[in-house]
Amino acid sequence: MQKIRWFFLILIAVMTLALVFQNQVKVDIQLLFWKQSLPLSVLLISTTTIGFLLGALLTAAMLRKRKKKQQPPKLQTTDSMDTPTNTTSQRLSSRKRGKTPLETDSDK
Repeated sequence: MQKIRWFFLILIAVMTLALVFQNQVKVDIQLLFWKQSLPLSVLLISTTTIGFLLGALLTAAMLRKRKKKQQPPKLQTTDSMDTPTNTTSQRLSSRKRGKTPLETDSDK
């Protein structure tokens, strides 16, 4: 797997160098009131980088939103002192069996 990664890294570096050396022609760009003259290679590399970064940011935001939707809501935990251990149904069933209210199931 590491060799494949190195292969693609070297391939990208060679392609970038070929792009830079073959596209040295100056081009004029104008964005609103800003006018600039740049080599074509710089323009291509910068627009590709900006597009990649915007795509990565939008993908990260989308994944974060999807992950947040999939998470179950956190349940509120209650202290053991707040909830009674001997509920009404347990008390009624123990009376039917002949136990006194002071006896619990742990006394068995």
